[in-house]
Amino acid sequence: MMRRLIVLLSLLVLAAVQPAHSAQLKLGVLPAADTIVLHVAADEGLFAKQGLEVELVPFQSALELGAAMRAGALSGHFGDIINVLMQNESGSPQAIVATTSHSSPDNRCFGLVVSPKSKAQTLADLKGKDIAVSSATIIDFLLAQLLQQEGAAPDFLNRQDIRQIPVRLQMLLSGQIESALLPEPLVSLVEAKGARTILNDCKLNTPLAVVALKRDVLDAPDGAQTVAKFREALREAAKRINGTPDAYRPIMEAKGLLPKGASANYTMVRFDMTHTPTGLPSEADIKTFADWMKASRILKKDPAYGDVVFQ
Repeated sequence: MMRRLIVLLSLLVLAAVQPAHSAQLKLGVLPAADTIVLHVAADEGLFAKQGLEVELVPFQSALELGAAMRAGALSGHFGDIINVLMQNESGSPQAIVATTSHSSPDNRCFGLVVSPKSKAQTLADLKGKDIAVSSATIIDFLLAQLLQQEGAAPDFLNRQDIRQIPVRLQMLLSGQIESALLPEPLVSLVEAKGARTILNDCKLNTPLAVVALKRDVLDAPDGAQTVAKFREALREAAKRINGTPDAYRPIMEAKGLLPKGASANYTMVRFDMTHTPTGLPSEADIKTFADWMKASRILKKDPAYGDVVFQ
């Protein structure tokens, strides 16, 4: 009898020190520099510390990741606002819970670069010339925003839809195309090979990359608690990266987030702890994206802010 009582008491003590619930999340991620905050939170046990079981599933393209979301294979994903709005309208309800990348004066995320063989020095020199983009994506959206910022007409440059990034890079570096709009760290990579940056996104004040979770995760009884824990893990990961950024450079290289040829030139990603990693897009941000998407005929309706951003 005494032995049974001791065993029972031991089990009760063990149960008391275990997390009350381990939420399981399977997140699709892309090989982008700012996903380092997700990898650090996962690899250094910060999600687990919050009682979350998070699996990061790598994808090489947003197209493949979107298909996995629609098929119900993922709990959420890393992407951009365009992806979130498109997936919501196509029947895969989800909402943004964090922002991992946001343009700011001291954090270049995208650049309009010209070929090493180009003589162009300013945007004016590129009028009417070809630029490599990927249509109906964040690249296409940002080009429109940059041209508007510079007072240039939407058709100032001749857009060439070149979706495969390796092809885009090869054409740019060989001089087959005059310019391209690229994300970091690819901007740093082509700069190291002689390309020059004409414009960047530093003045745009725009959310660029986000994490979204499916509605069934958010609407669960513990959905709000899961999001709070998820954000806390991201905050801790961001503090660690900001504290010793160069310590994470080789980790980014190992995970394919930073090409080795770009490492020497690349300024390590930094999280400002306001917009990133746990800030949320504003209603004005969502409207700006939605208006462009409707004008580009890739979105039919105005999304309700509460449907696409989880507060």
